[in-house]
Amino acid sequence: MKESTARNLTDYEAVEQPKFNPAKDPQPARKHKVALSKLEATLIVGLGFLTLALMVSLVSIKVSMTSAQNSLDNITTEITKVNTNNINLRQEISEMTSYDRLSTFAKEHNLKMSNKNVRNVSK
Repeated sequence: MKESTARNLTDYEAVEQPKFNPAKDPQPARKHKVALSKLEATLIVGLGFLTLALMVSLVSIKVSMTSAQNSLDNITTEITKVNTNNINLRQEISEMTSYDRLSTFAKEHNLKMSNKNVRNVSK
């Protein structure tokens, strides 16, 4: 028989594959916790309290600012009403003291104009 150049697969030795055994596998390196010193712990707690205090003061300032804004809006509305009322009253004064109205009133009550009794009043 002729010798074949092909390899004979049966001549190889069987190599055992390592089996996965979680108990024997080395555990991954754990991070070691570093102990905090008293100063570091105190600083962390202090910063926590400072943050909490700043948050509370921020909310308090926001509430007082909103209250002040509402108060300002109410006062502005009141000022607008008073100004409108003043304008209406000035217009009514102008209408009541107009020359035409005074002369009509004088005719109705049989009054006559006398230059001796006239006084000019300035505002």
